[in-house]
Amino acid sequence: MSEHSEKATRITRLGKALLSGGVTALAAVALMSGPAAAAPGHLNATELQRARAACPSGYVCIYPDQGSGGNPATYYRYGSYNLSNVFGNRLVVNNQTGGAGLRLCTSYGGQNCGARLGPGQYVRNLSPINSILLEP
Repeated sequence: MSEHSEKATRITRLGKALLSGGVTALAAVALMSGPAAAAPGHLNATELQRARAACPSGYVCIYPDQGSGGNPATYYRYGSYNLSNVFGNRLVVNNQTGGAGLRLCTSYGGQNCGARLGPGQYVRNLSPINSILLEP
């Protein structure tokens, strides 16, 4: 057998082995990667449920990053809250009851606020945000 044909046979065997186990290997990698495989800023349903459950009813929670891991800062009473050292994309959960809203504000003291965010989960860049405003 020539060197070229021997090399071709090895490549063919390798290809068949990869194809037979390839689908299983790809499935295993996909399962292990879990939420990390999701596009930035998009949480899967399980993460959203976990974030909502971890944020007590009636509260607004700001997580340390854009996922539902870590201990969130929590806010309960209506009014403004100044933020310190809060930057980058963060998961913000508005778990207030009765349709209460939340606004992200670029100035301190709840001034220069953006659009009202109703109950739900949001991934927002909080770098330009200096305060939040909880309102009925």
